[in-house]
Amino acid sequence: MNLNYLRSFVRVAETGSLTGAADLLGVSQPALSRQIRLLEEEMGVGLLRRTGRGVVLTPSGEQLCDS
Repeated sequence: MNLNYLRSFVRVAETGSLTGAADLLGVSQPALSRQIRLLEEEMGVGLLRRTGRGVVLTPSGEQLCDS
């Protein structure tokens, strides 16, 4: 498991925004979205639910954040 992807996921969870997290991490929003998608594929679960106002954690995402 890629630790950078995990760090990126935590930043997205903290900000509730892919764009905001990308700005803080110094990466493009599409690159960050790809990292999250790859992490979700590796784990076999959805971690974020995309909304019109940002993202919210799924139950699996909350569990990962808490660990």
